[in-house]
Amino acid sequence: MNEITERVESITASTLHERVPVPPSHGEVAQLARTMNSMLDRIESASIRQRQFVSDASHELRSPVSSIRTELEVALLHPEVTDWQEVARNVLAEDARLERIVTDLLFLARLDEQPGPDRIGEVDLDAVVAGEASRRRRCAIDVSAVQPARVRGRADELSRLVGHLLDNACRHASDRVAVGTEAVEVDGGNLVGERTVLLWVDDDGPGVPADQREAVFERFARLEEGRSRDSGGAGLGLAVVRRIAQRHGGMVSVGDSPLGGARFEVRFPAAPAPVAPPELA
Repeated sequence: MNEITERVESITASTLHERVPVPPSHGEVAQLARTMNSMLDRIESASIRQRQFVSDASHELRSPVSSIRTELEVALLHPEVTDWQEVARNVLAEDARLERIVTDLLFLARLDEQPGPDRIGEVDLDAVVAGEASRRRRCAIDVSAVQPARVRGRADELSRLVGHLLDNACRHASDRVAVGTEAVEVDGGNLVGERTVLLWVDDDGPGVPADQREAVFERFARLEEGRSRDSGGAGLGLAVVRRIAQRHGGMVSVGDSPLGGARFEVRFPAAPAPVAPPELA
């Protein structure tokens, strides 16, 4: 027991790889040692993820800052041939990129601190989709498959979720993006007869390879081909989508689209159907 205590006291943030010795017996002390080593495994994994997150965030934030500086330095070196309107447009584009990264980082940090959304109400998801689809983007969005669908949650968070999915689809689409919502019956397990709301977004881009369909939802995800941050994203939008879906009791997945690219699907529990008032005698 003394050896275990001494080892625990010696472990610091820089030696999280160390573990306490496990006695050969199967008693309570051995069980305690195994439990402590399991806890150290989790702490070390969390520390590695945090360091990687800070490294990735620093890299992503440095990129637009460096672009802005380079753009201005070159312009100042050759003022006589500089198109200052073009410089302004380029700087504003990088500033917008920087703002999106910071906003998503702050939003993810807030979500990590809150287990679930506060001020929950019933939200017409179809209205949220229609509002987001009407925003100006590089491609037109087909909303003909959007049907009435109500969920419980926060309209602002759901708007962010839908916006990120549509932005992602337009970023990678060749020409076509389509979105749809519908309330469907669950037909498996113990949930037969219950209703769920399905939101899907299709595009005709390169799609997501099968072996990368989980990684695409990680923060600062780097895909080997097809959909990558080189296309203009910072690798945070889909991470935000997954966290919002989880906070609303839902789940998100990606598969093949009928348009030839990727289909992102989000399933939410449907809001309870309104209770009809009793009929008067």
